[in-house]
Amino acid sequence: MTAFVPPLEFGNRAFYGLQSEDGRVVVIDSPRELERSDVPVAPPRDVVVHGAYMASAVVTQLLRRGFRGVIGVDAGIGRNAAGIGGLPLADVHGVPAAAVSVYSCDMCAGASVWADGVISSANASAVALGVQPGQSTRQAAALMLSAPHGVAREVHGTLPDHAFPLQPGADGGVLGCWSMSLVHGEHVRDVFCVGTPVDTTMTIYVYRHGIRPAGIIGSDGGFGRHQMAVAGLPILEAMGIACAAVSHLSADLGDPRSIYRDGRISLVNRQARDAGVALAMTAVEAADRLLMFRNNAG
Repeated sequence: MTAFVPPLEFGNRAFYGLQSEDGRVVVIDSPRELERSDVPVAPPRDVVVHGAYMASAVVTQLLRRGFRGVIGVDAGIGRNAAGIGGLPLADVHGVPAAAVSVYSCDMCAGASVWADGVISSANASAVALGVQPGQSTRQAAALMLSAPHGVAREVHGTLPDHAFPLQPGADGGVLGCWSMSLVHGEHVRDVFCVGTPVDTTMTIYVYRHGIRPAGIIGSDGGFGRHQMAVAGLPILEAMGIACAAVSHLSADLGDPRSIYRDGRISLVNRQARDAGVALAMTAVEAADRLLMFRNNAG
């Protein structure tokens, strides 16, 4: 491993996009950083705009906090529209939610989502307020400020808020999680299949939580503008960690089980390539090769 430090500015660069007497639009890189927000957050009154994907696991967290409305990135939408799977979930609770195209802005950069984002999808609750594809993030967020105040809810997610085994092994195995922010410790004998795109904020949690696994496999999130949905691969390469991405069209975003069972590799970094991971390979085989390479390396 090297002493390389990822760009830690990604994550919490929060600011108010709009302010009114009745609420604000809070813009932040990662919704997992809201507890550390640079600006005060009042979920029942506020709409949140973030730079992460809009899979159901992400929106579940925001519904629990009771935000008035939510806008994120569609991560290429992907197989089974899982990249925006949180939109229908928000509808169940009457919360307006929308996603901007990953090709219109830089993923993981809240300021870019705010300034450059173009709405690609909106749920029925958002459409009822006038939100529609083609609008700017600012236009959609302003409309969401007319929604009723939010309320914290007990929302049961389909995935646990911790890593779980996908393929146990006697000396290391394959673990799944919907976000690397849920993982702590080195896990030197394990490979992680993560539901997120392999983006910049993912690398911050790898660094901050001391995770040094045998490898990480995530989604390519449609690559996105400036390829920001896969910008974590070269960062992890500089950190000495093998990483590969599967096509967002081959596996369901947000679901590590699908990333592992259905994913087909679309991009690899140097360490993953050295381990024998190749384009179009199944994620199952890629994980096996990463485990074997780490075990053989001692």
